[in-house]
Amino acid sequence: MREHWEREVCGSRYGENFLTDRRRFFAEIERARYHQDYMISEFARFEEARGKRVLEVGLGAGTDFVQWVRHGATAYGRDLTTASVEMVRERLALENLAADVGLGDAEDLGEFPDNFFDVYYSWGVLHHTPSPERALAEAHRVLKPGGVLKIMLYHSPSVGVFLVWVVHGPLRFRWIGPGSAYAHYVESPGTRAFSVAQIKAALGRLFDPESISCRTYLGSGDLLTHKRSTRYSAAHWRLLQAVYPRWFVRRVLGHRLGSVLTVEATK
Repeated sequence: MREHWEREVCGSRYGENFLTDRRRFFAEIERARYHQDYMISEFARFEEARGKRVLEVGLGAGTDFVQWVRHGATAYGRDLTTASVEMVRERLALENLAADVGLGDAEDLGEFPDNFFDVYYSWGVLHHTPSPERALAEAHRVLKPGGVLKIMLYHSPSVGVFLVWVVHGPLRFRWIGPGSAYAHYVESPGTRAFSVAQIKAALGRLFDPESISCRTYLGSGDLLTHKRSTRYSAAHWRLLQAVYPRWFVRRVLGHRLGSVLTVEATK
């Protein structure tokens, strides 16, 4: 997993046309992120974090992390990769901002004491870690009583999971299930997708079940609006992306079959 994300910091491909102009590079990444993941700002509510201690786990290019800092949070960021940590530090320096950014593992946050953070935030990260259950337990441990967990996980059943399965399973005469296809062919090896029931059951052992709220959204993986990786650079993938019936996905299938699952819970 680490090797995958060291090769390409998550989200950085959206700025690759401006590698020598670093301000433009980060601006393009930010523009693309909040266009593709249009639900982030409403979910994260960065403006409510002023004066609060926030931990973000899994930083990518640092787009969300910078929002916490801009809005006055005491922000701590941890990522498994050196590439991400260096990129986020560069981004902060460009804006003359300061925050605690370093290497860290979602499954082992032992550097932090119990009951330390007001907010634990992780967008699209914990479904990559070998033991999401252990990561959730660590999130619960470091949150203060009354602290809030805010995470995004990939959702199943969803359009995105179905597409990956069809393309890498039946169409290639591979007799594998959707979960296996997702684990092998989406981003880093071992990627998982969760049902609402699964995540509520996992969190219900740690957090007040009444405080757990889940919502699903159609994301770029359902609508095929994302910038394709080198794995999907061939002409037939470009054609598929061009003719894909997004109107049907939006109007008929809807958010209930979206692959973006936002989860919030209070300790």
